[in-house]
Amino acid sequence: MSNAEEQNGPSRRRVLKQYVIGLGIGSVAALYGLVALAVGRTFLPGLQGNGHTVAGASGRALAGAYLLGGLYLLLRLFIEPRTARDRPNALLYGLENLVLVGFIAALIYVLMHVGAVE
Repeated sequence: MSNAEEQNGPSRRRVLKQYVIGLGIGSVAALYGLVALAVGRTFLPGLQGNGHTVAGASGRALAGAYLLGGLYLLLRLFIEPRTARDRPNALLYGLENLVLVGFIAALIYVLMHVGAVE
């Protein structure tokens, strides 16, 4: 921590990023992804008709995207700032990159099959 942060405490923006977005939204999205994978249906706003849920392979891919996106937010914005700043944490960075690649792959799959959702 720098001297200014020790005197004034953490900035509002840093607290917002770390706790609200990283811990709050990240953990909620990851939990929703787990629940959606267990239930087998995922909410997707904007679908035509009365049902706004997606099932099948596209639903599982979307649930996986929720899960991986939430994990990425949690890792990047909440856990990474808590690691030691003295030495780089290669394992954490590698895990972040793997989660991000999985998130992108799941979104690509959903976008390629968005016209055929059930």
